[in-house]
Amino acid sequence: MNELTNKFWPFIRLLIFPYLFFMFVLLYPIEYYVHAPGGIVEVESLITIEYNEDKVIEGSISSTYIMSINRPTFFQFMISEFSDYTYSNVITGSYSNYTNEEINQISYLDKATSVDASIIVAYQQAGMINSEIIIDYYPIVLVFGKAPYLSHYNDINFGDEFIKMIGDGGVEVVDFLQIGNNIGEATAYEFTFKNKNGEYTRILELDEEENKFGITFKRYLLVNKENTFPNYQERPSNIGGPSGGLMQTLAIYNMLVEQDVTKGLKIAGTGTINYDGTVGYIGGTEQKITTAYLNKVDLFFIPFHDPNYYYDNYMEALRACEKYGIDPTGWLIPVSSFADVLDYLNGVE
Repeated sequence: MNELTNKFWPFIRLLIFPYLFFMFVLLYPIEYYVHAPGGIVEVESLITIEYNEDKVIEGSISSTYIMSINRPTFFQFMISEFSDYTYSNVITGSYSNYTNEEINQISYLDKATSVDASIIVAYQQAGMINSEIIIDYYPIVLVFGKAPYLSHYNDINFGDEFIKMIGDGGVEVVDFLQIGNNIGEATAYEFTFKNKNGEYTRILELDEEENKFGITFKRYLLVNKENTFPNYQERPSNIGGPSGGLMQTLAIYNMLVEQDVTKGLKIAGTGTINYDGTVGYIGGTEQKITTAYLNKVDLFFIPFHDPNYYYDNYMEALRACEKYGIDPTGWLIPVSSFADVLDYLNGVE
């Protein structure tokens, strides 16, 4: 048997090595992300409101999404490099410590909280016209980030609600901003969180080098549906991220008011929405521009910030238009707030 193996080993090696290389290329993940054009989805297919049921909306309002692959295989990465419409880069920051599943959890948390932000802003704006429209909401503090050194890492999930911490000297801390001020000489503290199954307590240890617990908290506003009128319904969606906030706000507002703000146009756009109605930046600008253009939208709204801002989607969008031969005149509309969107549409003939 050994003689036979030795005799045919050169031929076996010729077969095995290419196979192993092929499997490496096909299956091995790399620490990159890839963005590619996706599609547009009408907000009305995701959110419906039991109000103005006889109203006819002649146009449409859609959010724009892209296809995103975290840690693609080497094969997927190479394929993406042959397309002019894709963008790839190294995964950096805290995301480099998260699994793909955890990144998806953050994305869906961003989506869920952006819907509440859109409802709050749209209802407040419509309530200025119609006093029947009422919005009620409350603050909540959720877990938004976890460091690798966090004790009980797998027991604490993204989206868990912070309830309290027992600080130095047994002081009860319910304001997450005061956590740092109530850390004494102890190396561990008692935290209480709340997930979908109810409250639970964890003793979290301080990292010796960082002197931190390893949790990032973020404050959100959630809608109190029982005290909000008119009622609304959300439908399940597999689209994550907060960048649909601006278009969600516009579509919800259009369902509440009597006038059809679409003017019969196919409207799309991108941008996060803040609670004060200002518009925040987004990622994947180039891919969203091409997605909207290929879907033949009439107007595309893009976040705009002054030159002193550290990131300007509008300038990036203009470069994308130039790259792909798209005329942005009258099509690409820069906005800094939801009010800017309404002002522009009010001026459309």
